[in-house]
Amino acid sequence: MTADSFPGTGATATGGGVQAPPPPEPSPVPAGDAPAGTLLGFRELSERVIASAFERYRWLNRVLMGVLAVCTGTCVVAVVSRLSPLPLIPVPLFLVAGYGLWQARGVEERRQLFNWVLLFALATLVGFWLISVVGRWVE
Repeated sequence: MTADSFPGTGATATGGGVQAPPPPEPSPVPAGDAPAGTLLGFRELSERVIASAFERYRWLNRVLMGVLAVCTGTCVVAVVSRLSPLPLIPVPLFLVAGYGLWQARGVEERRQLFNWVLLFALATLVGFWLISVVGRWVE
């Protein structure tokens, strides 16, 4: 092994040692994406996850809408079986959640998609919470 084998040593730059390949060219950053090395906040990370899920799984919107329909139908059937209007309390929240999902299906921007999906998630969670509260009241 000679002194030419190590980078930076020796008389010539093209010595007998192995040369490192040139660094790759940086790829252009698509609009709306943060460049590599940038720290993302919770909202930006959530926007990326939601947008990628809605882009990758086109059927997700229909499945979630079907789940909301089943939950609403269950509340309506519970009115008949319990002979009480209390199970109808979460239905308006499920309708708001359905509206949020309906609006989310045609949105192109990540921020708007995140806002509509957040409305869907919050309305659905509060609706399920109300179902449990009504279940305790009726016991």
